[in-house]
Amino acid sequence: MYPSTSIPENDLFPGAAVYRKLIADDEAAENSGRYFPYTERHLLALWFDDRLRPAELKTSRGEPVTVVNPGRWNLEAGPDFSGAVLLIGREQRRVAGDAEIHIFPSDWKNHGHHIDPRYSNVHFHITWFPGSTDKSLFPSGTIHISCCDRCTADLESIDLSAYPHAEPRANAEFPMLGKNPDEIFQILENAGQERLRQKTLHMAWLIQRCGEAQAVYEETAAALGYKYNKAPFRKLAQKLPLEALAQYRDDWESIYAVLLGLSGLLPRQPGIRWPEASRKELRTLWDCWWREQHKWEEILPLDKKEWRLAGVRPLNHPVRRLAALAQWIAADIFQTVKTNCVDVQTFLRSSENCFWSTHTGWSGKKKRAELLGKGRAQAIFLNVMVPYRLAKGDAEVLKNLPAEPMNSIIRETAYTLFGPDHSPTLYRTALARQGLIQIFNDFILTGEPLPF
Repeated sequence: MYPSTSIPENDLFPGAAVYRKLIADDEAAENSGRYFPYTERHLLALWFDDRLRPAELKTSRGEPVTVVNPGRWNLEAGPDFSGAVLLIGREQRRVAGDAEIHIFPSDWKNHGHHIDPRYSNVHFHITWFPGSTDKSLFPSGTIHISCCDRCTADLESIDLSAYPHAEPRANAEFPMLGKNPDEIFQILENAGQERLRQKTLHMAWLIQRCGEAQAVYEETAAALGYKYNKAPFRKLAQKLPLEALAQYRDDWESIYAVLLGLSGLLPRQPGIRWPEASRKELRTLWDCWWREQHKWEEILPLDKKEWRLAGVRPLNHPVRRLAALAQWIAADIFQTVKTNCVDVQTFLRSSENCFWSTHTGWSGKKKRAELLGKGRAQAIFLNVMVPYRLAKGDAEVLKNLPAEPMNSIIRETAYTLFGPDHSPTLYRTALARQGLIQIFNDFILTGEPLPF
């Protein structure tokens, strides 16, 4: 289901291995020759959430499984879930015990659970990939279940921050406070390389799955969605692949109308207080959508409820961001990515003047407003184009990386590591800021002990 993905990791990311060695004694997650583009935490959410968990699960012996209770999510050391209850087999034998979640079956041994007494009550070993196991390494009667062949959920859409997470169990308050700045800088840079390595592996996997142009297009769309709207942006890009939109060539307005029509975000009626310019723009969009709608009858539009609109700043609204995406599609940025050097300025230049470049919202007064700010263009370049070029083996892109704009994750991680009174110069570089985001995902989000 997930093919192997090979890139020259040691050459591109020499510091990443140092970071992985610092946080774990093994690197078992990718030693099977199969690449899994998500984290173990995605699988914990998959198992925990009734809406995501695969139906018709089966044990490694082919017995049907009914999940009565997935267990309590354990935020401390030990098995991932305690007190799970499952019905096994046609006779529905009721089995209760702890559940441990892994990507590969071999992770049980690789993570040392076979010699850890805290795992002696594990009755269920749930993995993504199937595979043979040494039954003697598990508690007697352990039931093995794999998910990959039964899963229909979109793992990319899982918001990991929406699931339980504990406070980081730090070795000391502000564990990096007082450390040598050079040592701090090196740790952050190494962590940043690990983040880029993971992004590059993910991009290489996407390229294998759907081709270079579509992969960059989907990742760019997701990057436009920020944190809360990444999933619907990606889903829309998958529903409307580049190949299907090629019929419009340079007509970005038609592309925009189609994107809006299938996004569920095209208003049906103008608001009472909308100015005439907004009413005219809406009529133009509807005229285009009515003309093109019959071509997309087989595609189910997104539900407006899939978008998070409450609290979104007008300048970040998905309706504005879709206008930018439509212009990039029409400008052939994604189709020519293999031959053209796409940089930050490419994303800024392609954002032509349109209704949204002179209005902040449907009901807002006319006001000059950038369709896409420089900070967001830098974030797209860093999180999409840099991994793409690295996946193609182009190490030159590492020489002038733009820094990730400051955000709540970077600030929270910096506070956790250094305390309130620290110098931001500790994470001034692009890799250092990427490192803070990686440390957040590895430790602060999950509550793992900080090893620094």
